[in-house]
Amino acid sequence: MGKRNNSESGVIMFTSAKGGSGCSFMVNSISSCLALKTTANILLLDMNIGKRDSRTAFDVDEQAARDFGDIEEIVKDMDTQVLRKLVLNLESSLNIILPPLKMDRTGILKKENLNIFIECLRDHFDIILVDMPYYLFSYIDMVEVDIADRIVFVTLPDIYSVSNCRILMNHIEYIRPGIDRYMVVNKYNIRASISPTGLANILKYPVTAFIPYDRDIEFLVQTRGPFQMFNYNLRIVKSIKDLSMKIYEELWQ
Repeated sequence: MGKRNNSESGVIMFTSAKGGSGCSFMVNSISSCLALKTTANILLLDMNIGKRDSRTAFDVDEQAARDFGDIEEIVKDMDTQVLRKLVLNLESSLNIILPPLKMDRTGILKKENLNIFIECLRDHFDIILVDMPYYLFSYIDMVEVDIADRIVFVTLPDIYSVSNCRILMNHIEYIRPGIDRYMVVNKYNIRASISPTGLANILKYPVTAFIPYDRDIEFLVQTRGPFQMFNYNLRIVKSIKDLSMKIYEELWQ
């Protein structure tokens, strides 16, 4: 565990305004791609408290796994030794920090705790990808907490998802004006979708990537994990690779 790039670390938050938009799928897939395709030391920080999605996706042995709820009482004493006990090392040198399964273990979200936690992670990893559910914005004061350098908004192409995403984007823009953003439309080829013109009118922001839906890839990821998709030359895989490398290259422009 340790940084491989001498540049400043980059923290990228992935979020969506509606459950089921594929935010966790995207951050799991992109973190896996970056671990496979780059030499950077990659960390996936799953903030979905009370959810076991990342445990399932990466086939984590729950009996042996710790989570960030285990350090909420000692976060002010964070050091390399504590971090080593918390971080799980997966294949292709991807690192992951799991969320607590108990919904009341939210001590890490306190302003001083979260800032200390993120700064400690910046000292040890080149790229930190945060899977951030939208409901946590009611817990975290984004003015006081420096949790991200860039934000990836993920939405489905339906009117409810896109409209809610715009509300979330407005909220973040009000708190952190000018923060770098990526706009990702997931499963853009499903019905009923909004036209590109309709998307532009609602979002008021250019779409960075359109990710198509592929039932076989979704099943593969659910049963064998995100790494396996990169053995296939399919449109969805190419789209995720292209987005991953765009994020990676623009971090250190």
